[in-house]
Amino acid sequence: MTNAGQPPQPQSIEERLTRLETLFANVGETVVGHDATIDVLVANIQQLTENLNNLGEQTNRNINNLAEQAAQDRQQAAIDRQNFRNEIRQIWEYLRDRFGWQQPTLTSQHQEN
Repeated sequence: MTNAGQPPQPQSIEERLTRLETLFANVGETVVGHDATIDVLVANIQQLTENLNNLGEQTNRNINNLAEQAAQDRQQAAIDRQNFRNEIRQIWEYLRDRFGWQQPTLTSQHQEN
């Protein structure tokens, strides 16, 4: 007669302990493998965090440099505009003095039309 359909015979304590030891050994090996993977992941996260912090600092420095350069450019543009106005005024005064020109006024232009 076969044991089909019947519950398995209880194992001895010795067999159970041997089976549990094998299972625990397998679990231990798996945990060691996972620990190594976790260590690598943690190291990668730390490196990425450091890279991100460095990139943030570099970006802030670049932004500050660009803001400073823009302020200097605006200041230089104001100086250049004033110099240009002065040069135009000097040219106008030279032409006026040389040829006796007068600066047209708005009212005289409207009277001619």
